[in-house]
Amino acid sequence: MLLHLQLNQTKMKQQNLHRLFFLACCIGTLPVSAQTSSGKLSLNKGLKLQVDNSVKLVSTMELMGQSMEITSDAVMLKQVEVKEKKDTSYIISSIITKITTNGNAMGQSFSFDSEKKEDYDTEIGKAMKGQVNVPQEIELNHQGMVTTVKKDTASTDSDNPMMDMMKSMGGGAYDENSGADAFQVLPAGKKNGDTWMDSVITEGIKTYRTYTIKEINGNDATVTLSGTQQTSKKVENQGMEVNVTMEAKLSGEAVVDMSTGIVKQKTFIMEGSGSADAMGQAIPMTTKVTTVTTVKSL
Repeated sequence: MLLHLQLNQTKMKQQNLHRLFFLACCIGTLPVSAQTSSGKLSLNKGLKLQVDNSVKLVSTMELMGQSMEITSDAVMLKQVEVKEKKDTSYIISSIITKITTNGNAMGQSFSFDSEKKEDYDTEIGKAMKGQVNVPQEIELNHQGMVTTVKKDTASTDSDNPMMDMMKSMGGGAYDENSGADAFQVLPAGKKNGDTWMDSVITEGIKTYRTYTIKEINGNDATVTLSGTQQTSKKVENQGMEVNVTMEAKLSGEAVVDMSTGIVKQKTFIMEGSGSADAMGQAIPMTTKVTTVTTVKSL
């Protein structure tokens, strides 16, 4: 009887730590954010884009003397439309049309397909409700930065680690599913070989990035990214408090239409290591997230 109780407690503890670890792996994975040679976006009202994101996650952790791995492959499709063109900004509408994911966590496989009604009854599916086929609107200034996010559109409230991972596919410091990842403005006057830097500092996360124009071919500029990301953040998941620390290296490459500021293709890689302190345990972990974004006109 006592042995049975101990085994159940151990199993519950492993499940809780699994959820904590998955959350920690997804925190701070900030992809390349929006930045063109004129230094401004140039978009027409009514412009429609198809944005396809794929993300591959591989993470490991040391738990109870064992090395455990979490892997996941996910795809998110969304449509982006320029709803309004103002003097100094654009109103952008984005709608996620499909999400699929599959993977393995601590020996257990999981999957989700937004086109399968029965998948919404799963833990992952419950987190996806309010995300698929629900429009979200943002306002972008001419430098491609998000200035306003409408709160009455797509739901952004989710404590599910899988939803956090799906959000990491996009490219904004606000809501990553907003469609901002379809745009990147290069500073005015930049030419082949030029380099510039930026940084994003939010609560618990410091990101430093260096961009270089690798090649210019007509209106298309190939831009490389390198950088670092430091995470020191306290989060809460299902009533459990977790202290997450992580040091990560960032790298990537994007092809951008300099005349419009529209991204054609983008790859982003985040590789990090650190720990999640929870339930009296420090859990060492490593994680690698590879995101590929393609954008096409509709």
